Amino acid sequence: MSCTTFELITVLSDGKFHSGDQLGQHFGVTRSAIWKAVKKLPEIGVEIHSVRGKGYRLSEAITLLDEKSFLKSLSVANKSKIKELEVLGCIDSTNSHTLRRIRDGSLELTPGQTYVCLAEMQTAGKGRRGRQWVSPFGHNLYFSMVQVYEGGASGLEGLSLVVGLALVKALQASGFSGFGLIWTNDLFWQCKKLAGILIEINGDIAGACQVVIGLGLNLKHNEAAMQAVSQPWAALAQLGFEQIQRNLLLGRILDQQLEALEQYKSAGFASFISEWQLYDVTVGKKLELNTSMGSVTGVGEGVDMSGALILRTEQGIRRFYGGEISLRAIPEY
Repeated sequence: MSCTTFELITVLSDGKFHSGDQLGQHFGVTRSAIWKAVKKLPEIGVEIHSVRGKGYRLSEAITLLDEKSFLKSLSVANKSKIKELEVLGCIDSTNSHTLRRIRDGSLELTPGQTYVCLAEMQTAGKGRRGRQWVSPFGHNLYFSMVQVYEGGASGLEGLSLVVGLALVKALQASGFSGFGLIWTNDLFWQCKKLAGILIEINGDIAGACQVVIGLGLNLKHNEAAMQAVSQPWAALAQLGFEQIQRNLLLGRILDQQLEALEQYKSAGFASFISEWQLYDVTVGKKLELNTSMGSVTGVGEGVDMSGALILRTEQGIRRFYGGEISLRAIPEY
């Protein structure tokens, strides 16, 4: 058994000391090989303590993703929808990995089936408009889900809003509150970004297509790991979240997402609009919307039955189906 970085973290995740000899025997390698593997941990944001005579331990215990643990939180019906589930140590991006599998033919789904990919770390996590989603090891949640939709891209209006709303409901079921949703894909807490959603589509724009739903949620408040983030951000730890709850929370999120996606398929975004309005923090506020055609300013008037943003501008009421509200324009709520 070789000693990879992820395997070493798995053994050290209990937060206890493990000597170089013990680790070497466990992996069937030399103490020198263990030392070299330990030296790589800070490169991925994992802090480790080394004490002569005791060995190595992580600066704090890490709760790793565990399939058996988080699947316990899913209903029998929702669990049966998952055809395949991957839990990875490190990947460039769960969305990118998923799209590669779709395109090389190694991932095939039929309507009603779901694929889920999770990772402890992303080296090139994807945000909107080519931005990077900072993804340190074991700190947060990063995952992608895939489902097949028969109606093409035009039938997916409001989907990102539904995903955001389902995330709020899962967090509230876990005892947290105070969230606001920003059209089209962001979850905020105290005017700071807590989670983001990225939806990518592969297939026929007018027919059957595979929809990849990527979600990143900040759990741990780690300033050093998040230095590269240029906008105000928050982590669930600021609300009292403890890392030991990580798998329980993940299971609740997946269960709520699968439930919401089933409703979305049968009734569309219109069936969620009253709930969305409870968390929409942009209504009545002056907003700046960045679109592919340029910047537009106006006052937010909520969303319509299809999930389009309604903006009251100097030229009158306008509706937008794509774009991004500038963070600096997000008001207090």
